[in-house]
Amino acid sequence: MKANVSRSTLIAAYVIAICADFAQICLFSFFAEGIASPVDDFSDVVVCVILSRLIGFHVAFLPSFLIKLIPLVDTAPTWTLAVLIATRHRVAANDKPEVVDVESTVETGTPDAIAKTKPPPKL
Repeated sequence: MKANVSRSTLIAAYVIAICADFAQICLFSFFAEGIASPVDDFSDVVVCVILSRLIGFHVAFLPSFLIKLIPLVDTAPTWTLAVLIATRHRVAANDKPEVVDVESTVETGTPDAIAKTKPPPKL
């Protein structure tokens, strides 16, 4: 997998995966078994190559090919799920983790000295 992936590349990968799943699910009658099945297989190969170039190869891409062997399961959005799995722990390269600035409230001194300087809170 690629280490640095920009936010726009991640968005492009999601869009490609969603469009591929949409085409394969909505055009299921055209991609059914028979003469149009090679079109479905070719689209899977093309999508896998494009996604691998964008975000790097991930093992989650392999079930998208193998799931086609099970009848009616190929109507699941396998490419979208594969991209979600491949990018679930990844932070976009342009995103930096949010830094929280915390101010210490530790008091120094003995408990008696601290108690004398501050009145107790009112309830």
